[in-house]
Amino acid sequence: MPATAGRERMAPVVHRASRMIAAGDGAAAVLVAATANAAPVGLPADVGAVFVLIWLVTVAATGDYRLPGTLPVRARRVGLAALVVPTLVVLATTLAHRPLHAVTTTALCFAAACLGMVCRACLASAARHGFPLAGLVHRVIVAGSSDSIASLLAQLGEADAGRFQVVGTCVADDGACADSPGPVTRGLLTCTGLARACDADAVIVAPDSSLSTADLRRFQWALDEARLESFVWTGVPAPAYGRTSLDRADLALLHVRRPRRFGASHVVKLALDRAVALVALVLLAPLVAALALAVRLDSAGPAFYRHTRVGKEDTRFTMWKLRTMTVHADAGQVTLDHANQASGPLFKVHDDPRVTRIGRWLRRTSLDELPQLLNVLCGQMSLIGPRPALPSEVDRYHPDVRHRLAVHPGITGLWQVSGRSDLSWEESVRLDQQYVDEWSLLLDARILVRTVGAVCRGGGAY
Repeated sequence: MPATAGRERMAPVVHRASRMIAAGDGAAAVLVAATANAAPVGLPADVGAVFVLIWLVTVAATGDYRLPGTLPVRARRVGLAALVVPTLVVLATTLAHRPLHAVTTTALCFAAACLGMVCRACLASAARHGFPLAGLVHRVIVAGSSDSIASLLAQLGEADAGRFQVVGTCVADDGACADSPGPVTRGLLTCTGLARACDADAVIVAPDSSLSTADLRRFQWALDEARLESFVWTGVPAPAYGRTSLDRADLALLHVRRPRRFGASHVVKLALDRAVALVALVLLAPLVAALALAVRLDSAGPAFYRHTRVGKEDTRFTMWKLRTMTVHADAGQVTLDHANQASGPLFKVHDDPRVTRIGRWLRRTSLDELPQLLNVLCGQMSLIGPRPALPSEVDRYHPDVRHRLAVHPGITGLWQVSGRSDLSWEESVRLDQQYVDEWSLLLDARILVRTVGAVCRGGGAY
């Protein structure tokens, strides 16, 4: 049966729980503000609007509209918002010269939190009685070996995990899975196709010793790219959950959220990249012009060096740098192959005779990379990311190494602040993959701070 036919037959009407929870919170906040407006408190309408806005933004900041969780978990998030909002509302209304009493604000938050939890309890009850709610009821594919899947399905049945509806099974080996609900496929990498055919939105992985770390890592990357939520069944009995971080108390699951590079914060990164690159190009134009003149006076040839590099998702682009080598340096690399000090597909020579006098200083200070701000402005690179790779390097990549191409390359990155050319090939790949999987705006900020120290030290720059 074609996948599209399976999709038409199996697809239910699914409602997004996050949207319904947000709508419930909005209605609760409006109701509370309107009641306060009609009560002797006499809450002004514009102040009430400020309260509603701050309440929704603060609850969203706790992650409750994005992350799954049981009612106690959600209650903690809403309670945290109720503790923070009074201070924010009092501050905002004071700045607007419409001060609101702290006791009144606290009462509004308490009422909004209680009504919001009533909404969440009603949605959870509806989900337990079969109402399809994405985010509360996950349509899941179970994946793993035949033995581990059998154990997981038994645990799911015993735990009565009502927010998981198993719609398919992906078996890594040739073992039998007679009791598996829904269609069965063989091989972990068939899981994303099965998920699309069954309209699944999540996968529960049941790993065991027969599945290698490399296979599981590739499997997780495939789930990330398919935008599927993933849960890992730990196999730990329920009483042990107090020593672990679980998604659900009666079924030991490790929830692995999608990388932040698929979220709204990555849009902020892209906007910041271009804005900062534009401002930096304007401010640093005199410096770049002076350095370009120094390059021309130091050795014959153009001031700028252009070379093809590999960007996000294997796209080619022309990268700009200030020239640090002699004009015919690329042709002379063959004669230096015996002196290569780098591992893997990289080529590095500590005392490369092709580097010019001004070029050594430019490399040590990383000023030769300033023209790459043009690539950032054009959307070909980022301020922070993996090292821009040469096409000849990418052609020799192991399939796992290509994961570093999932994001834009950067002018600086974990590889630079951790040692640059002094790193082994394996270590640089590990750092790049770590950046791709763990990216956040906070990580970028930390790398920027560390970049200043790395440039000042000049270590590994040659």
